[in-house]
Amino acid sequence: MRVFRSFGPPSDFEQARVSEELLPLESYNGRSGYDPGFVDPRQPLSLPGPGRWGDDLIELRSDARVSGQDPFELKYTHFSVKMAKSRALPLFSACNIEGSQSDRDVERTDVWRRDPRIENRYQNLREGYGNENQGFFSRGHMTRREDPNWGNDATAKTADADTFHITNVAPQRQGFNAGIWLDLENYVLNNADRENLKVTVITGPILSEDDPTYYNREIPVAFWKIIAFIDGQTNELTTIGYKRSQLTYLPRRTRSRFVFGDFEDTQVPIASLQEETGLDLDDYVQFDAMAGAGSGFEVRVSSVSDFYLRR
Repeated sequence: MRVFRSFGPPSDFEQARVSEELLPLESYNGRSGYDPGFVDPRQPLSLPGPGRWGDDLIELRSDARVSGQDPFELKYTHFSVKMAKSRALPLFSACNIEGSQSDRDVERTDVWRRDPRIENRYQNLREGYGNENQGFFSRGHMTRREDPNWGNDATAKTADADTFHITNVAPQRQGFNAGIWLDLENYVLNNADRENLKVTVITGPILSEDDPTYYNREIPVAFWKIIAFIDGQTNELTTIGYKRSQLTYLPRRTRSRFVFGDFEDTQVPIASLQEETGLDLDDYVQFDAMAGAGSGFEVRVSSVSDFYLRR
């Protein structure tokens, strides 16, 4: 494991973008989180199972748990997060997008904070984040800030603020956080059933023991998405898997066993993502547009129009 030194302190602007103040626990009451039956109530898609991460999940504080609910699920407005103790990073963030209501201008919250429902020690608010010109990383949203911003004005505003919790973040270089990574949800919405403009997006880092270390933190090299929707032509529930690498954006070149060459954008079978992430993605495998392809199969894509959307 290679370790890289700090390049200097964060700027005053960076310091102003974070808040050490924790919101009251009761302010999170009523968060519904991810809805498994959102896209197709007849074929609900549960949150990814913990798989090999079962003993590494971060549990909600006892005073933040709700009887009968998953004690490892951080519920926000229209999305949910589960986190890994060993990396203090999200395993995934799962969001429901209501496309018919999502075209709205919501003022960007732009202030990062911790979630009081889990221990602070698992929430790195500052270390390694800052000015990219100094070698630091951006706080890369897992659930995009725009995706859950639907519903009435108050709900959309709350959803935007919810995405600025550090629990919804993995370190990313700014150049990585663009292009297809940002366009994919919009592309799928444009190809969804116009009578059912509902999409589920699950996003997370691929956490590898070979990830490089910067600022005393292991930084994920690769990231993944799964998108579920009703196909506009077949009217069938469809899922697609996607993987992106930030290898070429890192301050120095390193290697990871999860990076096949220098790929940046690839569509991959969800069964392959299941192997790489260690999560249980069986609910999504059966509807995969690339179902039946070998686990090592991948298709490089240069634009969103290159994606296979049908089996």
